[in-house]
Amino acid sequence: MAWQWWKKAGPHFPKHYPGRMEVESYIYTPGRHGVEFAKALKEGKILGMKCGKTVIVPPKTFCPDFTEGELVEVKGPWRVQYYTVIYETIEGEKLGEPVIVAVVKPDDADTGIIHVVRADPTQLYPGMVVKPVWKPPEQRKGLITDIEYWVPEEQ
Repeated sequence: MAWQWWKKAGPHFPKHYPGRMEVESYIYTPGRHGVEFAKALKEGKILGMKCGKTVIVPPKTFCPDFTEGELVEVKGPWRVQYYTVIYETIEGEKLGEPVIVAVVKPDDADTGIIHVVRADPTQLYPGMVVKPVWKPPEQRKGLITDIEYWVPEEQ
């Protein structure tokens, strides 16, 4: 049944959600700086890569000018740069409570990371200062999910 090609799953087959945009599966290779980024997450730190006067978070394999750059710890404060509020799953089912996905950028870097923010959607605004909520050290695995979510700093 050729029409069911989309039901296959794996790194070379797109996932298909009827009426939704296709999402490609892929395999991510972190590179040397990505490994250091992961190690820092286990320690409750976030690294960026300094390329001249620019700091990129998370660190890339190379700077835009193809130099290696220097790994630096970014400390913030962290601010919501952009965000979206999600009210339903990709399958169209209503969520019990909305999920906020945001680009969170530290003041001491030029780029930020995409992550979940737990806040009242009616109170959230671009520029709001947020802080990470980390998993306990013994549960960290060197993944971006070692940060469970971000909350407004005043919480």
